[in-house]
Amino acid sequence: MKPNKIAGFIFVALAVILPLASCTGKYKRAEAEKAYIAAIDAYTEEQYEDSLELVRRAIKLDRNFYQASFLEGRILFFSDRQEEAEKIFFRLSSRYPAFTEARIWHIRCLILKNDFKTAQILLDKELTFNQTDWRIYNLYSLLAQKTDNYEERLAMNRRAENILTDSARIYIDMAIIWHTLGLRDRAQTYIEKAQHVTGANLSFREIENIISQFLQE
Repeated sequence: MKPNKIAGFIFVALAVILPLASCTGKYKRAEAEKAYIAAIDAYTEEQYEDSLELVRRAIKLDRNFYQASFLEGRILFFSDRQEEAEKIFFRLSSRYPAFTEARIWHIRCLILKNDFKTAQILLDKELTFNQTDWRIYNLYSLLAQKTDNYEERLAMNRRAENILTDSARIYIDMAIIWHTLGLRDRAQTYIEKAQHVTGANLSFREIENIISQFLQE
């Protein structure tokens, strides 16, 4: 076969194969997303075995689906398989350094598997650039609990409480704004967020006023 014919054959083959490969890739990603959504639903219902099977199917279809890998780690964590979960969170936090959730869950696993030294190192590092996330202080508190340091545990819980209080006030302000603009559904969403971070025992007058206004209308 002459060189120009060979080149022509290769060109035609690529013209056929590349679009097919692209379509296959899109199909796999779509199927991976469907499996992932189904896995979240099963996870929410605490059907961990079903959720694990679904999320692993999603990962098999799309190896770069890091959200699915993160969900796999959480499922393993709540299935008392911390060793496996810790490896997944470590891999994710190493591959995606800005993935805060993965770093937090990695540290949580380390604490629960009694690797206190590594957990302390990672927490101290985290605190150098992430001082406004209440979960960091909560992990410090958990570490203090595991090491019977009650003074440290109390101090870190107070820091977490202060951050949560500030967050709740922001949510309340957002609720007031949306309510003023007549968007009651959005206002209610932010009220629920404020309730979530403050717990059931609400003492903020702003929340009471907004709820009162809703009831009056």
